[in-house]
Amino acid sequence: MEENFNSKLQNFTPQNADKTIFYLGNPSNILLNVGIEDKPLKLFGSKLLKKIKKHGFKATDLMDLPNYIADPIAIFEGGRPRSFSILTEIVIGNDNVVVIIEVGKDKDMKFNVITSIYGKAKEGIANWVGTGKLLYLNKEKAPNCLNLPALIAGAASNQGLEP
Repeated sequence: MEENFNSKLQNFTPQNADKTIFYLGNPSNILLNVGIEDKPLKLFGSKLLKKIKKHGFKATDLMDLPNYIADPIAIFEGGRPRSFSILTEIVIGNDNVVVIIEVGKDKDMKFNVITSIYGKAKEGIANWVGTGKLLYLNKEKAPNCLNLPALIAGAASNQGLEP
């Protein structure tokens, strides 16, 4: 799955964006345990192109994305019903990449759809932790990636979250 994803990513261009759909496999146990349904994950090329233009990264910055989503740093409640914000170890600039997954709806009922990808500043992530949106935290990865050990440790121990 990942090799196919990476290959498609390397061949992704603005010219083929509308015809490209990336399939990222089914959710890992970590994702299933927070409430993401056991449906294939997909990302529309047109959506990826829009996010690349808006947030200023390259498609190839997302190499191995399926692995990073499957084993994230943290998972938060999303801003919309049945959506989840997945904090990955991919770094663009100084920010870790967040992937928004929405559980299938409308014409995509059979899929979990990636609706956004962007870099999230550490302060914004700390705010999510502080407002109780944290659903999962990998305690080993979080301090190394976020440099927020006291905040993360406190949130994890208060919520009983485990890697």
